[in-house]
Amino acid sequence: MIIYLDLIWLLNLGIDFLLIIGTALLLKRKKNYVRIGMASLVASLVVFFMFTPYVTFFMNPIVKFFYSCMIVFIAFGYIRFTYFVQNLAGFFFLTFVTGGGLFAMHYFFQSELDLTSHLPGFGGSTISWALVLIGFPLVFWFSKQQVDTFKIKKVQANDMATVEIVIDDFRFEARGLVDTGNQLKDPLTRTPVMIIEADLLHPFLGKQQTDDMLTMSTKENHPFMHRIRLVPFKAVGQKQPYLTAFKPDQVTIYYDGEQFVTKRVLLGLYGEALSPEGHYQTIIHPQLVISQVS
Repeated sequence: MIIYLDLIWLLNLGIDFLLIIGTALLLKRKKNYVRIGMASLVASLVVFFMFTPYVTFFMNPIVKFFYSCMIVFIAFGYIRFTYFVQNLAGFFFLTFVTGGGLFAMHYFFQSELDLTSHLPGFGGSTISWALVLIGFPLVFWFSKQQVDTFKIKKVQANDMATVEIVIDDFRFEARGLVDTGNQLKDPLTRTPVMIIEADLLHPFLGKQQTDDMLTMSTKENHPFMHRIRLVPFKAVGQKQPYLTAFKPDQVTIYYDGEQFVTKRVLLGLYGEALSPEGHYQTIIHPQLVISQVS
């Protein structure tokens, strides 16, 4: 059997480089391409050791761990212990995820992935190389997207609150997201505006009267006529330069172990889902949970 060691080393060098770059992107580290290139070179040298009498030594888990520490140290340096541990954990995480993803793709397509015996153009399976060269970027992209999604959901989970709204005899609860970017206020009274999904009013007003408020075509006999306000508002996909808002009798927000009760608030109606996954139905003005408003 002929083993093309140079091709195996070249592929390993490229994968190591992508793993280190991926770790930098994942952890938002400053990228020094000289250091990353040196770390990739050191990491790829293990291929040559696999064909020497020292192969048993380099297969030892403890040796592998310290070898990985050296790679991470070369790539990112050492600022403090926690910084180094985060880099090492990110490197391991990305390595395991991409390796597991490639193994899953290999199993799914039932292709050979033995790079030492299946090389492209030399009597081996070209699918093996294609799987690595194409599959690796795909697995890395998917992993990073999922990590970013988890981070966003974690931030959102920390900013979640329960909102209780009272309008006449109608009382209902909804999940709310405290959004520091929401600075919407009534320009005349400077009253904070909390965005809510219009569907929440269907049990009280019905769909038709709720739609009339959204399209600003309310009639004099509309039950919310005395509550309605128009607030200047611009959003993507919003044709009208105004948002229909109304004044509730009371809003209670349960957030971070505290209870905030206010009557000085407007509820702006939004005609679509605020969260595609349904995690929240309202966007809370941060002022409403910073100080107790009466």
